[in-house]
Amino acid sequence: MIRQNARSIPVGSEDDVVIRPDRGATGFRDRRDEALPTTDPAAFRGACFAAMPGGRSRPGRVVPADGCTFHLLPLPDGGGPPGLRSALCHAHLPLVAFTGVRPEPGSPPSGFLDPPLPADVFPAHGLRVLTTIELATPVEHLDLHGLAAAERDQIRYWRPRNYGELLFNWWD
Repeated sequence: MIRQNARSIPVGSEDDVVIRPDRGATGFRDRRDEALPTTDPAAFRGACFAAMPGGRSRPGRVVPADGCTFHLLPLPDGGGPPGLRSALCHAHLPLVAFTGVRPEPGSPPSGFLDPPLPADVFPAHGLRVLTTIELATPVEHLDLHGLAAAERDQIRYWRPRNYGELLFNWWD
């Protein structure tokens, strides 16, 4: 199967899954292409708020994407499940990931976690939560044919190791 942001497409046997990143996954585009779509940071925060267990804590302020491809929602210690430090929302695609380590500017996020919050609330906000298996998929196993030439050029230049590093980056 080929997995795009919100759907899977059969490709052979039922066990075959290929991730096909959508245009804008790297945050780059060709000059002549139309502008990339944007995600709504308020919807992202609302989904995180709805997913917080028992209303014990409220997510803080979303740090908008600036010099990176993701909006960041730092979570206070004790504000969510143990080990959860940040929620990330891609700036151009409706994709969400969670980390146990707060991202450091200029470095790829690390410590991706499987959804520690109830992931079933995110689709109601137009978002899809990525799993650690998806995020750890090596770039050489991704189908990059749907990306713009500028995006493929950036991938060759920056050499992300996996889908998580390709999506959530500080490339300039």
